Parts: sequence; C-alpha cells; structure tokens
Amino acid sequence: MTLPQARPFTKFLVRAPYAPDHWPMFWSEEPSPELILENLRRHAEIASVGRIRFPGSLAQKNRLWREYRNFLRQALSNFDGALSVSNRSACLLYYYAMLNFAKAELLSARPANILKGFVHHGLSFKPAGAKTVSGDHLTVKDGVFPWLYELRTGKKLTPGTRLPIARLLRQIPEIGTQVIDANLGIPRIRPFQHAVVASPTESWTILLMEEAPKPGTATARLFRKNFQEVQPVPNWQVVFSMSQRVVGLRMFQSLNTVPISNNGWDFEATMRLTLEISDIISRRTSEMSEASLSPSLYESKMMVMPPALARYAVTYYASSLVRYKPSSFDFQLYPAQAILFDSIARECALPMLIDTISGLEGRDHLFNSSASLRA
Repeated sequence: MTLPQARPFTKFLVRAPYAPDHWPMFWSEEPSPELILENLRRHAEIASVGRIRFPGSLAQKNRLWREYRNFLRQALSNFDGALSVSNRSACLLYYYAMLNFAKAELLSARPANILKGFVHHGLSFKPAGAKTVSGDHLTVKDGVFPWLYELRTGKKLTPGTRLPIARLLRQIPEIGTQVIDANLGIPRIRPFQHAVVASPTESWTILLMEEAPKPGTATARLFRKNFQEVQPVPNWQVVFSMSQRVVGLRMFQSLNTVPISNNGWDFEATMRLTLEISDIISRRTSEMSEASLSPSLYESKMMVMPPALARYAVTYYASSLVRYKPSSFDFQLYPAQAILFDSIARECALPMLIDTISGLEGRDHLFNSSASLRA
C-alpha cells in the first residue's frame, strides 16, 4: 500500500516532547555520575535548593527538608558505594540508593505516608521460590513503588498486580543485547526523533523511527489514534538534524493540527499533539534520539511501564537475589544470566541518576555533548 504524502511545511524545530508547564533542563555536556551526584548534593546541602519543593510556612518547609536531605544523604552514600562494586552485587546498594531517592521524591506528594515510620518497599518477591528469570515475577504491595508509579505516570497500580521480570527487562533499553542472549525476548523500547513543524496556516508534530508499534496491540491503538504513517519528506535528514549515514527510517505525522493565528504558531498547543501519547513516551537518556516509544507492558491491555520504573523494579529484584539467592548468578550454571545482571549494575547506574534528578526536580534533564550543538 502506498503511503500518503506528508503535509507540506515551511518551518521546523527539532525538540524533545515535553509538557509545556515542565520546561526541561538542557545540559551542554555529557552526563556522568560525578556531574549528577554533585547536583543531587545541592538538594541535600543547600537550603534554598532543597526547600523550594515544599509548601507551607518556613518552619514546615524546614521540617520536611530535614527529612528530605537525610534521605538524599543516605541515597548518595549508597550510590557512591555501588559505583566501586564491579558486578551484580552492586545492585543491592543501588536499590537502597533508589529507595531513598524515591522517598525523597515522594516527600512532597505523600508526606504523611513517608514520615509515618516503617514504609513498605511496595514490591515483594520470594527468592526461595525463584527458579528462572523468565518465570519470576514481582508482586505489587502498598508502599513506595506504587506511590512512585502513580506520581510519575498518573496511573494507579493495584496491590496484588504481578510484574513479570522478563517483561520488565525488555523495557530497559541499555541491556538489549544481554536480554537477547539470556533468551528473554526482544527489547521493546524504540528511540524516535521529534520535530514541531508548520505551514503558513497550521502546525503539527512529526516523528521519525525505525518501526511502528506492533499492529493490534494496546500501544498501537493509542499510537494510531493520534499519528499516521506518511512518506518521509525528501529533506528529512535536514529537518531532524540527522547524518546522511542514517537510512531506512519511517515518518509519522500527528492526525490533528493547530491553526496558525496572527500571533504566530502556538508552540505549546502543538507540542500537546504529541503528548496525547505520553503514556507510551519516555525521556531519552542518550542524545541519539529526542525520546523513546515505551510500549505497554502487555500487548492486549495498557499498562504503562517507562524504563525508569522498570529499572527501579528490576534493581529491587536483583537486590533480592544478591541477598538471598546468589547462586542465581553462578557463571558455570547460568552464564547468560550472570552477564545480564552484571550489565544491569553497569549500564543502568547512570540512567537511574538521570531518572532521579528529573523526578526530584519535576522536569526532564536532557544532556548533549557540547560538540553536538554545532551543525
């Protein structure tokens, strides 16, 4: 079937998709643990930085900031320690770092829950019954994980919900090769390029990616409700600031458009055309793309699961095995599995820090090397 022609446009801007009321933080340098940890320490040690996120009187702000900064100090200590561990054993320290970062993030949204004393992880797993990664699952409980999930996605996770580990692993883009080697399926996160474009009379958004969501899935239904595939425009590499080495990508345009007024194009309203599919969009952690398409955890029903939350849940799972069943990582018995979880400890650390600072500040942090900003 011949694809329809794209609407002609005369203006274009390459931009990561973001909510207009949450302007991203753009960095003109590459991310590193040292850079992000230093900026997280600002929240813990500088009152004007850490206190700003809390409502109420100065006394109320100070009370919450005291708790906040100590969650952060604990998290930073654990993360620093994890960076010096070379294999999957680091997941134990990474998980406790992420747990404390999550409590700090939740403190402004659920202070009563976080300050009540004992707070459950929000996930459970029985290592004694663990058999293979492909058959294991986590069970959602009331506690930190579903609270964090709701805060970041706007969706609720019902206690008792099962999260299959194999599916969670396929939602983490950094470990795709290792997931394939462990026979756990094909990675599902797909990076895409994004631009806001306009003709003299209207504006809309366009996407560029390798493949569309699998037909007939919940993800595809949401995507096709808002975007249609079109023939790539002849100058698509210029429009998306792509090298001529890049070939074979597919282009999609938003079904809806925004009229151009006498004041020019409404950039915010145009950006919202892409945000209609925000349930399946995740922030980028690499400058190779503007964002990623993050499919539903299940094909037939929608369950939002961005990589940030998949990393968190898988790190909890790995920490449980490290503590209670380290034989799961025996190199003689399970070499692919051992390499997989070594890669989780190595490859997910930096993205988890980007997830953390973005969550704490309520806006995406987008990193670009300084050289990438020059044509």
